[in-house]
Amino acid sequence: MSQNDTGKKSRRGVRKRLSIPLLLSALLLVYSMLDSTPRLIVQSTTPAVSGRIADSYARSVSVNEFDESGVMRGSMSADTLRRFSGEGIVELDEPERHNYTDDGVWFASARTGLLREKTDVLLLSEEVRLQYDTENVQFFTESMIINIPKQAARSTSSVRIWQADNETVADQIYVNLSRQIATLSGDVRTVYVPQN
Repeated sequence: MSQNDTGKKSRRGVRKRLSIPLLLSALLLVYSMLDSTPRLIVQSTTPAVSGRIADSYARSVSVNEFDESGVMRGSMSADTLRRFSGEGIVELDEPERHNYTDDGVWFASARTGLLREKTDVLLLSEEVRLQYDTENVQFFTESMIINIPKQAARSTSSVRIWQADNETVADQIYVNLSRQIATLSGDVRTVYVPQN
């Protein structure tokens, strides 16, 4: 074998070694141009929470609701809002809900909330407080459902009710927000402090 043949073989080896990465790079480039959603391999340093990506995200959100006559009947606000349109839900951080009636205002707040867009049902959880301003009565629970169209609220865990110095504890409560009627169910206990 001549020195010329050895030089040709080594150049072919170098060409093969260089052409394989070049060919792979070219294929990756063509694939990423043809695929409408190219996938890149990325190593994340933060753990994935749920893999869900919100369609919309907003901070310091406030929305007012009016009836046919233009009278404000409700409002809702939140520190942050994440909308998942494919699931039909909106996740809320620090949500607050006001229901305005002819006789007074109902106010609800919680650490977290979930609004079902189709039904306008608001699910509140963690440190839920429902308050009626006229009677200065407050309801505390860990989870509550507010049906906005029906103007009704229902606790899904035990509830503690404070009015003045009186305390009532019940397994559940149902509140008709438009008529200011609360119905307690399950084991109900009351501590009554007479006023002087």
